[in-house]
Order: sequence, then structure tokens, then C-alpha cells
Amino acid sequence: MIKNLAIVGGSCLLGGAAVFFISPSRDAWSTIFGSTLGGLGGATVTIESIKKSSKEVIKTQQQIQDLKQEHQQLLAKVQEIQDRHNKLTQQLSRAQGQLTNKRHDLNNLQNRVQEIEQQEQDLKVRLERLRISNPQLETLEQMAAQIGELSQNKSGLEGEIAALNSQLQELANQRNSLAQIEVQYHAKKAQLQELTEQIQARTEALQTLQTRQGELEVIRASYDALSAEQQHLQTRIEQLRPEIQRLEGEKQRILQVIQQHQQDYQEIENLRRQIRNLNAEIRRKMLDLQDIEHNINTANITMNGLRVKNAQLQEEKQRHQEEIDGLKGELENLSNSTEVAMKALKDKLWNHLPTPPWNIGNSGDIEKQFLQSFTAFLNLQGLTFTRRVVNAFHTSLKVQDISALVVLAGISGTGKSELPQRYADFIGAQCLTLAVQPRWDSPQDLQGFYNYIEKKFKPTDLMRGLYQYNHDNQMQNRIVIVLLDEMNLARVEYYFSDFLSKLESRRSGDTYLEIDLGSLPLREEERRLKIPEEFLFVGTMNEDETTQTLSDKVLDRANVLTFGKPENLKLREDGNNSPGVNRPQGYLDYEKFKAWRRRPQVNSPVVRKVKEYLDRANNVMEKIGHPFAHRVYQAITQYVVNYPGVSEVNSAEFRYALADQFGQKLLPKLRGLMIDDYHEELEEMKQLIEQLGDEPLTKAFEKSRNSSTGQFEWKGLIYPEE
Repeated sequence: MIKNLAIVGGSCLLGGAAVFFISPSRDAWSTIFGSTLGGLGGATVTIESIKKSSKEVIKTQQQIQDLKQEHQQLLAKVQEIQDRHNKLTQQLSRAQGQLTNKRHDLNNLQNRVQEIEQQEQDLKVRLERLRISNPQLETLEQMAAQIGELSQNKSGLEGEIAALNSQLQELANQRNSLAQIEVQYHAKKAQLQELTEQIQARTEALQTLQTRQGELEVIRASYDALSAEQQHLQTRIEQLRPEIQRLEGEKQRILQVIQQHQQDYQEIENLRRQIRNLNAEIRRKMLDLQDIEHNINTANITMNGLRVKNAQLQEEKQRHQEEIDGLKGELENLSNSTEVAMKALKDKLWNHLPTPPWNIGNSGDIEKQFLQSFTAFLNLQGLTFTRRVVNAFHTSLKVQDISALVVLAGISGTGKSELPQRYADFIGAQCLTLAVQPRWDSPQDLQGFYNYIEKKFKPTDLMRGLYQYNHDNQMQNRIVIVLLDEMNLARVEYYFSDFLSKLESRRSGDTYLEIDLGSLPLREEERRLKIPEEFLFVGTMNEDETTQTLSDKVLDRANVLTFGKPENLKLREDGNNSPGVNRPQGYLDYEKFKAWRRRPQVNSPVVRKVKEYLDRANNVMEKIGHPFAHRVYQAITQYVVNYPGVSEVNSAEFRYALADQFGQKLLPKLRGLMIDDYHEELEEMKQLIEQLGDEPLTKAFEKSRNSSTGQFEWKGLIYPEE
């Protein structure tokens, strides 16, 4: 309530302020008048609100008294109804007890009536029987008397049942009346609850009005104070009126003086503004002057530093020139040292190079004629190799882009070293023979090394051949056969594994070796030696107790030809040097040799047949624990396709080629296999080999399978003599 009155009073005060601002003169009198008017307005509104609130309080108090009286009356009625309800409840309980007893008695009587009726029925039946069997009047009369007595008892019991039913009906009526009274009771109780809530609300309203009454008393006191303040202000206004008029006159005089001096003041302000601008300009000029002086000092310092730096640079230039002169001398000495270190690499390896290149075609017939001529050449040299051996060796050289090594294995003295040497002689190629030593255990044994004590590179013939091939234009496009003689005297993986990986990568791009000369300077083109694809690698192996076996890594990347025990021992005859059977003049260049190479066609019958055999073989190998992958499949397929004379799957050449690869790449993987543990798998492999139809391969497989050691001992595919 006070908050509302304060709002009204504030509104009136704002009205007074508005009067001040609306007044044109806005003098002190207007201010006082407006404030007083606002205060009086607020007080008037407050008095009216107090009177209205007092009337509401009186009216509310009267309503509360009426509600209290009505509440007392309702409480009396509710108490009366509650008493009646309790009495009726007690009566109902007693009546229900009586009703239960009566129902029990009624049930007993009904049971008794049923028993009497049953007895009456039995007596009638017995009476009828007696009449029929032995009619005696006395007995019948007694029974009739009993029947009459029972009938009377029955009538009495039926009367009692009727009385009990009447009592039950009366009790039911009383029960219905009691239910109606209970409904009325609940309705009155609800009314009482509603009146109680109304009384509670009116009580709260009364408390609110009482609070307002207290507030009204405070407001009344405030009103009295405001009235006194109003009288005081009115008196003060009358006292201040002359002073206000005097101040108004003074105000007008001051305004006139200000108007007179306004022009002088404006001129003074303009002069002050010009002075400020001039001072700012002077400060800027002074700063520029300081910057110029600082730059001059800095330039002088820099010039002095540059003079000193120039002198130092001149001295350093002189010192560097002396160092350059010294380094030139050292470089000349180093160049001479490099020449000394490289001298062994440059020692001439090939003195006589056949010329010119053969002028032959690249058809299959030309290749067939070449092999026939080579076989005749071997025979005239006193060497006997079967056609299958020659074809297998020639094919293995052709596919060295994927199978980078040809291995000729077997017992000593079977011509393993002679075959590649005579092949090189026949085609006019250079043959580098490297005798493998048992101590070889690193790539340096194959390639050479730099001796730091002697300051010289110690190359092998292989490294000399590679270096001179890369730097001699006459060697370009010429075939070089590198022969690793008795390559398994040392473990092949130790000295040849890295080099074999480089050979295999030749089909993907150029492959290089690097010459290590320690700290000696060497041009890049001399340090890096390309391994030409014209270099064909052949190795020989003697199979005895002093040699090492080949690992799967080498077998996967090589073709292994086996030379077995000769069926007939022969003496070697002197070679025949008749002109008609000598080797052709000139040499077979690598491009013509490579032209004989054929690429497998995926959908060709030959390739499909090879894949069929290899899929079956790989399934068996997987069961044994030695499956193969794409490299072996690609190598075998390329070998078969490039085998001389292979044009269809039913040809003998196809059978020879595929049998070669079974013996060269697949069956060597089974060495050391326990035969009894893999009997079924070996039987599957046997059936596949028999289906291939190559008798030497079948015999070699059976021999390995029937080893006395209980292990699969693969001795190689031995080609029969022709």
C-alpha cells in the first residue's frame, strides 16, 4: 500500500517538475510552486486512499463475523449428524449380528425340514412296502401319527422361516436408510470444509487489512507533517519573492554584459588556436631536426665500421686465397691418389672383342637353328650334353629378367663349368669366371673393397667388368656371362644375397652398385656402377659333404639344372676344328638375344594350362607347409612360354618345360620332409607328376620319396642321355 502511495506522490512531484520546465522564465518561484503543488497533490490522493481502505476494513470485519457464526452453526449440525451416524452404525452392527444368527438358524431349520421331509418320504415308502408285504393296521396307524406330527413340526418351522425373512427385510430397509444418512454426512462434511477454507481466506484478508490500517496510521502522520511543511513553504515563498525578483533583474544585466563581450571572446579564442598550431609545428620541426642529427651520427658510425670491416675482409680474402692455393695442390694430389686407387679397376680386362654382330632374325626357326649349331659346336669340342640340358640352359638365360641366376648342380666332372664357358665362346660373349672361396662371407668378397692402408681399391673381376662395361662404348650391347664357380663352397646368402636382390630389381629399372674409396673424391658417374641387363649370371655347385645347400630365397630366384651320374663313362675326344663346324664369326648382341624372349599371354592355352597345373601343385604344397606365390608362378610361366618349340599344350616341349620347372623350383622345397608324416600329400603330388607324363621327373620323384632316411631327398631332375 505504501509503495502505491509513494508512486502516486512521485507522479505528482514529476508533475510539479513539468510545470517548472514548461514555464518560459524557469525562475525559482516556478520551481517552488511546482514542488509544492506536487506535494499537495500526493497528500490529497493519500487521504482519499486512506478513507477508502478504512471502509473496506470495516466491511471485511463484518463479513468475517458472519462467517464465524455460520461456521459455528455448521459445526453443531455436523456434530449432530456425527452422533446420529455413530448410533446408526452401532444399530447396524447389532442388526448385522442378529441377521447372521438368524441366517444360521434359518439354515439349520432348512436342513431340519429337509431331514424331516426325507424321513417322511422314507416312512411313506416303508408304509407302502408294509401294506404290500404285511399289512398291519397298528403299525400303519403309528406311522400315520408320526407323519402327522412331522407335518405339524414342518408347519411350525415354515412359520419361523417366514418371521425370519420379515426381520431380514426390515434390517435391509434400515441398512438402506443408513446409507442415505452417510451420503448426507459426507455432503455436509464437504460444505464444512469449504466454509473452513473461506474462513481461512477471510482471516488472511483481515490480517492484510490490519497491516494496511497500520500503514494508514503512518501515512496519516506523514500527511500531518506534510501539511505543516506546506504552511512553512508557503511562508518561505512569500519571504523569497522579493529576492527572486532582484535575482531576475541581475540575470538580465549579466546577459547583456555577456552579449557585449561575446565578440571579444571569439577573437581571443581564434588567437589561442593559432598559437597552439604554431607551437605544434615548432615541436614537429624540432623532432625532425633531432632525427636528422641522429641519422648523421649513425651514418658516421656505420662508415667507420665499414672501413674496419673492409680491412678485415681484405685480410680474410688474402687468407682464403692462400687456402685455395693450398687446396688446389691437395686436390691435384687427391686426384692423383684417386687415379692410383682406381688403377686396378681400369686394368684392361678384355683384349679381343669379336666383330661384327650377327645379322640374324628373331624368329623361332632362327633360334632353333642356333641351338642346333650350338649343340654341334659342343660335340666338336668333345662335350656331350642332351638337347633338354641345352634347351633348359638357354631358356634359363633368356628369362634372367625374373629368374636372375642359373645354377648348374651335380657331381664333379659332369661339365657344369664347361657349358656356360662354351656358350659364351659360341655367341662371342665375354665370360668372367669367379672362383668362390670357402671364406667368402660378405658382399665385399664378391665385389671388392677399398684398402685403407694401401689407399687402393681391390676389385674382383666382376667389379672390373662392371666398371669397364660402364665406361667402354665398345662393350655396349654385348653379352657378358658371369660364372660363379663352385658357388656353394661358401654360404650363398652371405656374399650373394644383396647382389641377387639387385639383379632381380633390374626388370623394374636401372640398378647400381657403389664404389667405396673412403674419403677420396670420386665423381658420381664413376662412383655408381650400373648393373647392365647384358650381364647374365651362372653358378655351378658340387653336391658333396663340403658344400652348402641353397635357401628358398635363392631357389625362388634361380633355375637349378641338375647333372647326374653319366650312364656311360666316356673319354673326351680332341676337338675338331674343321671350318664348317667352327663357331660363327662375330658375336650375338644382346638386343637380338632379347628378341627371342616372349611375354606370356594371359588367355593363351599354354598359360592357362600352366596355371591349372600350378594351382593343383600349390594346393598340395600348402598342405605340406611350403606354398608359393606370384613370383614363382610368374617365373615358371615365363620359362615355359620361352622354352624353344613350345606352341601348344600337347607338345613334348611343353611337357619338358613344365617338368623342368617342377624339378628346378618346386620339388627342391620339399627336401628334408618326413615322408611318413605327409604320405597322402606326396601321393597327390605323385599323381600330378604322373599326369604331366615326364618319365625322368617321375623317376626322380620316386627316388626322392623312397629314401632310406625316411626323408624326402631331392637329388634333382636328371635328364637321360640321348
